[in-house]
Amino acid sequence: MTPEESREFTARLENAALTLLKSVIFRKPDDLARRFGLPIPVVRYWWRNTDQKTKEVNQSTLSPREVKTIRKASQTLEGWEKAKRYRPECGANLTNGKRCKRSVAIRPPEGWDRGALADRCRMHGGLARRIRKKKVAAED
Repeated sequence: MTPEESREFTARLENAALTLLKSVIFRKPDDLARRFGLPIPVVRYWWRNTDQKTKEVNQSTLSPREVKTIRKASQTLEGWEKAKRYRPECGANLTNGKRCKRSVAIRPPEGWDRGALADRCRMHGGLARRIRKKKVAAED
């Protein structure tokens, strides 16, 4: 998963979480985080950076459009899986010529501004603290 895809994925999660919090389907960010297995500090951070205004919704008088929005947000968050088998493969080139099949790492909450998922597994630099330099061909 490229960094751009990871950021896009994280933005979709954030929009879905904020939709459910603003429509008071979940009253607190902690409740939503526990329900969907998201890191609690991340959901709190998302909620703190909004205006935190909620719109009380009567479940029996929702329009079809509102029902669809709430359902899509729930499905997006249910699609988030901490389970490794649902995450993309690392894909690093190994010494035997094959590609690594391990799951990419989940970044810690303070790194979610760069995306929820790293681009590599833990063995191949997914959560490396140092910046990896790319090889640059010397120009003649």
